[in-house]
Amino acid sequence: MIEPKFEASVGMSRKWDAREAGREVAETAIQNLSRPPDFFLLFSTIHYEKHGGFQEFLNGVYDVLPEGTPLIGGTVAGFINHYGCYTRGASGLAVSYQDMDIAIGIGKNTKRNPKKAARQCAEMIKSGLALSKYSNQFLYEITSGGTIPQFPGLGRKRVITSGIISKFAPMLSGFSLKMLQRGVGREEEILDELVHHLPNFHIIGGSSMDDNKMVENYQFFKNRVYNNSIVALGIKTDLRVKVNTTYGLKETNLKIKVTKKDASSRVIREIDNVPALYGFLRKIGWPEDFIDESLYRKTFFIPFGFEKGNMLFPNVIGLFLGKDIMCGFKIEKDELNLLSASGRSLLTAVDENLDEFKNQDNHLGLIVSCAARLETLGSNIYTTQHKLLNFFGEKPFLLIYAGGEDTYIPNVGQRHINESFNVATLSSSSI
Repeated sequence: MIEPKFEASVGMSRKWDAREAGREVAETAIQNLSRPPDFFLLFSTIHYEKHGGFQEFLNGVYDVLPEGTPLIGGTVAGFINHYGCYTRGASGLAVSYQDMDIAIGIGKNTKRNPKKAARQCAEMIKSGLALSKYSNQFLYEITSGGTIPQFPGLGRKRVITSGIISKFAPMLSGFSLKMLQRGVGREEEILDELVHHLPNFHIIGGSSMDDNKMVENYQFFKNRVYNNSIVALGIKTDLRVKVNTTYGLKETNLKIKVTKKDASSRVIREIDNVPALYGFLRKIGWPEDFIDESLYRKTFFIPFGFEKGNMLFPNVIGLFLGKDIMCGFKIEKDELNLLSASGRSLLTAVDENLDEFKNQDNHLGLIVSCAARLETLGSNIYTTQHKLLNFFGEKPFLLIYAGGEDTYIPNVGQRHINESFNVATLSSSSI
């Protein structure tokens, strides 16, 4: 009896023209497969928006892929594969395996109605896998990430500190989210609903984004381009599925006491009974002249964090709206820790994560990391690639840098977080 063969291959393109890049990323991904792929994951940076457009990019991919090949993906800040580390270009992953059933799903209007979008997506996955005989279940999902609201007379701003607009900015951001679907991604609400409908699936995923300007992002589903959507790939297989999260963040001795939040729990109104912005600056000892459009990048090194269910939830500051601080997801505790990161600690987190997978026969590595880590590490992301190459060897892996990271492990818990390093593997057995 011939053993079923697992085949996976990563494709790559750095061409500027969207359609040519689409063709090349598909060609290089499938050229090492002995049969057509059962599914295709596709990621690109935002650059093709102005070099032919993403529909032409997908047209190029399907010039090469067999018609009807299941495909999901989206735009990301960067990626790492066997070829190198990139913040411009495209990468794809093609997989073929006999003992595997797959389904793809999509849900729309994620910012306006996140639960409905997640439910639509999950139902497509459940329906597509209803007849599968396999027991190991895995979901890989990409959700539209946050975008900066556009304020009248100011355009898109991360920091608004003066003038009458600052007084109304929180209210305007709520209007922008519901009516224009510009604002926070609401990914934690989406993940809640996915877990509710797919409780036995291991889940890993991330928030699609641009080059960290947070202007626009796109999701890919089959041969079409979407925004404000969630797309997902569901797998049932005989292969073992494992997911692990590490951070490289350390607690400081600085505690943040949140004394007032808005109804969404994403906007901090007061810290230590004073307006949140001033309470934050006093706590960390920064002068008020630090308040400018680059302030959010400075906070990459000191995210908020809280613990829930023995899991850490780091949260990068998103916007400064007047005297309020808007976070990327809900602040579920009133006492927060300020966390710190260094290049060394972020790289140590890669080693710690991969150690969890060393005693198994890994066939494939899917990694989702935070775009804030990409900016913080700078050229040290090549050290990350070196570690991945040493660990996976000739086995394929693909790391994407996303705007937020999602994981769920049955009987352990779920988290939508920032500044994390997440690995999922498919393996056949322990070694």
